[in-house]
Formats: sequence, structure tokens, C-alpha cells
Amino acid sequence: MQKNDLTEIVIVDQDEDFTQKFKQELKDSEKLQCIATANDGHSGLELIVEKDPDHVVIDLILPHMDGLSILDRLQEKNKINELNIIVLSSFLNEQMIKLLQNYEIDYFMSKPIDLDCVKRRIKDIDQNYDLKQYSQKVKEQSAEENKNVILNLEITNLLDEFGVPANIRGYLYLRNAIFLSISDLNLVNSITKKLYPEIAVKFETESNRVERAIRHAIKVAWERGNQRKIAEYFGYSISETIGRPTNAQFIAKVADNFRLKNNMIIN
Repeated sequence: MQKNDLTEIVIVDQDEDFTQKFKQELKDSEKLQCIATANDGHSGLELIVEKDPDHVVIDLILPHMDGLSILDRLQEKNKINELNIIVLSSFLNEQMIKLLQNYEIDYFMSKPIDLDCVKRRIKDIDQNYDLKQYSQKVKEQSAEENKNVILNLEITNLLDEFGVPANIRGYLYLRNAIFLSISDLNLVNSITKKLYPEIAVKFETESNRVERAIRHAIKVAWERGNQRKIAEYFGYSISETIGRPTNAQFIAKVADNFRLKNNMIIN
């Protein structure tokens, strides 16, 4: 471990683009090195056991074997205490966080995520950081990150209640659109010119794909999800033409409700 003064990392995530991008980010770091990546649970477990890295960055939603199953296997092999584990996932809700507390997880973060932030957390863990020794600036950053995690969890719970499938691309785009619009509701008024492009940049895609994916996610939830819950929530804001909320209606309504709930109204 930490051979040649390098911190060795294994990344396990079903999104191959994400793993390769993160691997390249780590390649440009002086003291961090990605020694292996996997895009499914079985391969991920084998690599973790074989490579014995310093850190494991893992998603919970994986083909063949999910992240929790990997953690179970590592616990059975008495290896989990030897690893520093960071969980990144788009499926972090209150129940999942309670489950993760049964394992020796060093940190968990909600996707989409800033890779620089992940690298900082890895370095913090390597230094056996103590929050009491953080500067005031770092404390404020940590508080803001925790606030954002909680807000993302609340958005996730609501989308789950509506029945938006977590395994479709539009789910991530929609959750991110709501999150961004909570702090700046004007984004919804410029949904095509500002909101979609901002999400497209973050996910390295195109604005029209973001729009279509969000529309598809709402349509799937309306047709197959908890239609009663959605109807109660949106009421008369539902489009009479298409019989369900438009992208802008959906995002604006949810974002505004969260702003009211969290006393974030700005005159």
C-alpha cells in the first residue's frame, strides 16, 4: 500500500466514461494513482481483493453485484477495515445512509460530483484529518457540502415517491435540474438557454439530450409511477395539452416548494 509514495486507488462504477475520466484526473495528480477500474460488481470485488489498494471509490448501483454486496463480501473476508472506502452514488437516501453505517465507510457523496472534491477527500483521509483542526474556511465548505447532500437526499426521496426510475439517465438530469433551480429559480425561466446547457456541460452531453431525457423521466413516472402522488403535488399546474407536467412546470414546482420549505425565498 502507498508504494513509491503513491496512494493507490481502485474505482468501481458502471459508468465507463466516469471511471476513465476520473482515472485521467488521478493520473495528473502527483500522489494519487488509479491502479484499476471496473464497471460491474464481480470484477470490482476481484480487483479490490487482488490489488489491495489504499482507497476504493465505489458506486452502489452496479451490474451483477451491487455495491452493498461488495461491502458484505469485503466484510466477510475481514478486509473492509484495511481499506479506505468512499461511496459515490446517485441513490443515496436516508435508508441507504443508515445501511452504510454498518460498514467502515470513510466518506459518501451524492452524484453528480466534482472530481476535485473527491480528490480532496482522499487526501484528507490519507492525512487522518481532524475536523477540529480544519480552518474556518474548510469548516464552512464542509457544512455547505453536508447541506447539499441533505438537499439531494430530499430531492431523491421525492422523485422516488413520484416513481421516477433511478436507473434512467433522465433521473440524474432531473434531480440536478431541481437542485440548481432551488438556489436560482430564474434558471427555469431560461430552461433552454441556461439550465439545460449547464447540466449538459456537467454530464458532458448535449442540451437537447438533457431535455429529452428529463421529458422521458417525467413521462415514465406519470404513466407507470405514482400518478396519484404526482397529481396531488402538481394540481392545476399540469399541462392540459399533454396531460402531465412539462419539464419546466415539474422543475419549477418542485424547486419552489423546496425553497419555501427551507426558507430560501429571495425577493
